[in-house]
This record gives sequence, C-alpha cells and structure tokens, in this order.
Amino acid sequence: MNSRIAILAALQREVAPLVRDWPVRTVSRSAGTRVWECDRAVVACAGMGRDRVTRALELAESRGPLHLVISIGYAGALRTGMPTDTVYWPSIVIDDRTGERFACSDGVGTLVTMDHAVGREEKLTLAARWNADLVDMESATVARLARLRALPFRALRAISDSVDDNLPDFSRFTDERGGFRSGSFAMYAALHPWLIPTTLRLGKQSARASQAIAEALQQILQQAE
Repeated sequence: MNSRIAILAALQREVAPLVRDWPVRTVSRSAGTRVWECDRAVVACAGMGRDRVTRALELAESRGPLHLVISIGYAGALRTGMPTDTVYWPSIVIDDRTGERFACSDGVGTLVTMDHAVGREEKLTLAARWNADLVDMESATVARLARLRALPFRALRAISDSVDDNLPDFSRFTDERGGFRSGSFAMYAALHPWLIPTTLRLGKQSARASQAIAEALQQILQQAE
C-alpha cells in the first residue's frame, strides 16, 4: 500500500464537508472514534484533548503507512481583524504547558496549544507571551507525535471565535471520550442568556470554518495525486 496523509481532527463537524462522499467509513460509537479513507488520505476523529488526538493518530497508523501528518480544526484568534472564513497554516506551534516549539513543514504565523478553551483576557495574555496569532487544544500534541515518528507535520486551522469572544470553559461539556455534550451546553446557555448571541455567532462561524478547511484540504489532496 502506498503511504498516505493522516488528517487528524477532534470533532466530526470539523471534517464533515471534506469526507461527506468518501467511500470508506469506520465508526466505533463505543470508543467515540471515526475514520474515513480515500486513496490519498485517512481522516481520524477521536475527540478533544491530548489523549484523544493521540488515539486519532494511532487509528490513522493502523490503516497503513503515512508520509505526512496534518492537525486540522478550529482555533481562536489572538489578534483583531482575522477573518473566520480564511484558513491558516502556522509555521510554528508552541505548547503553552512546556514551552516546546515545533516547526511546521510550511506556513506563516504562530499557534499556541492550551489544555482548555480560553476567554478574552487569556487570549490577550497568550498573544503577548508567545507573540502568537492562534490558539487551539491539540496541535502541539500532534506535532510532538509526528516528530517522534520522523514524519513531516503541518497544522491547518480556521477561526471559530474571534479575539473578542469570551467563551465559557468548554471542558465542563466534554464527555469521557473527548466528545462535546451539545445538549448540556444548550441547557447551560438557556440558563445564561448572555451566551446565546455568542453561541449563535460561533455556530455560524464554525460552519464557515469547516467549509474553508475542506476546500484547503481538497487542494492538498489534489496536489498529492
């Protein structure tokens, strides 16, 4: 079997527009994992967080040899004026917990990885501390795993929340498999009405982000033919 690209995402909705018509799907609802395959790539989703994205790469590896690892998904903007319908390929990924820096195979700008969703004030702090442009929750872990395997690494992110969006701590709505408990969050938002406008806006921005990610990945896969 020829080697393929591993595309790793936390949530199914981040890759839904890309894999909608792909022929091979493997779903393990008990483990909270999903895999889609085509001739040039394998897409794996296993939930949010370091442990779950590690599982996603293991799933991708189980499907055959790889020659590139791409961490994809949503990110928060750390600077003003960054549009939500644009994809970003950072050149540097930083782990906020350890300070490690990982160079990407190509790109511009800096992404910092946290272990939780960050609000407005923390975004400003991160931008100043790391001179960073974006924040997410998985890319540094994927970069570290790719380095251990001597595989090239890239990160692809689209913005789901702007620097001014003040998010709640989404970790309280994450289940044991790294999935997002949307029903629980809806109930929480109903009890905190100030969240509703932000939630509706984030939903629209996330949908545009998923489409932008899919279009960028389709170009990468076409180049791999």
